[in-house]
Amino acid sequence: MSRYVAFDDPSVEPDVPSESTKINELQSIIQSTQYKNFAQHRHCFRGTHVKTQAVVKGVLTIKPNLPEELAQGLASPQNALQPHPIAIRFANEPSFLQDDKSPGPRGMGMKVFNVLGDYLEGPGQETHTQDLTFNNAPMLELGDVNRCLEIFRIRERNFLQPEKIDGELKKRSDYQVQKAPMELPNHHFLAYTMYSQSAYRWGPYIAKYALFPVKQSQKDLAESHKITDKSDFDQHSTWLREHFETMSAEYDLRVQLCENLEQQSVEDTTMEWDEKKYPFQTVGTVTIPAQDSFTAARRVFWEERMRLNVWWGLETMRPLGSVNRLRKEVYAASRTVRENMNCINKIEER
Repeated sequence: MSRYVAFDDPSVEPDVPSESTKINELQSIIQSTQYKNFAQHRHCFRGTHVKTQAVVKGVLTIKPNLPEELAQGLASPQNALQPHPIAIRFANEPSFLQDDKSPGPRGMGMKVFNVLGDYLEGPGQETHTQDLTFNNAPMLELGDVNRCLEIFRIRERNFLQPEKIDGELKKRSDYQVQKAPMELPNHHFLAYTMYSQSAYRWGPYIAKYALFPVKQSQKDLAESHKITDKSDFDQHSTWLREHFETMSAEYDLRVQLCENLEQQSVEDTTMEWDEKKYPFQTVGTVTIPAQDSFTAARRVFWEERMRLNVWWGLETMRPLGSVNRLRKEVYAASRTVRENMNCINKIEER
């Protein structure tokens, strides 16, 4: 018997009462924030991760001859035969154009091209792309669809006065969990370890994935480039652009396999999987060469044309848990609002 939990074990994804009703309400809340953003900026943004900090191109190289439990999905033997072009967007997580002096989650969206395998329904099967999303915390405070709905209700009604959000969160029993994102270190993006936060199918198994900085010079940016009260509103994009003018960045792509659902919950994303007990293992390398990371053409193309959804990818990397199920619907609804309000032709990038 395998030491790893099977992705189709019935206990992995428990039923959530009235899930579709709750997801529909979340769609309405996200759309409301989009309309409020439009009222302020006369432009429609995504529902979250609004502020672009950089858009870069790079390469993902999968390690050959991986052991069976690692050689799955994106890291399958067939995908180790050639390097994969990638496109990456760095962004702040909030639903508004956040001042970089404010701490909080930082995100990273990646589209991997020329990926081989059987696809879930959606554009991936036509474009042969795998979408991956990351944030700079190993756990996601939204937990599950129920908690996510509660938190987004708070965020939406305080959208115009986000400083009031903390006051409402303090009334919750999970306040320590909810405030954790605001306590993340606010330093150079490239020094963060970036985590998938939620779990995914990994062939017959379950995994979370993450990007770990490789170069010591990249890791050192955490100390040499810290945000202060004198930093600029757009400090992060400035730092990223300055770095990529002359230097590259490199990450290990690693996966953390699920062995114990009691200690590695799929449904509750607030549960951090112990990295010492269940270590991340390297399956590939991401290399980002020197380039202009903030050209107008790239930024506008990604913000207006590019679509990213964790459900657009391989069947062997199917998203798991109610947080990922709500993403499937909410992302689609958010995208429709953005395209309609910005008069964007509905195309898929190839």
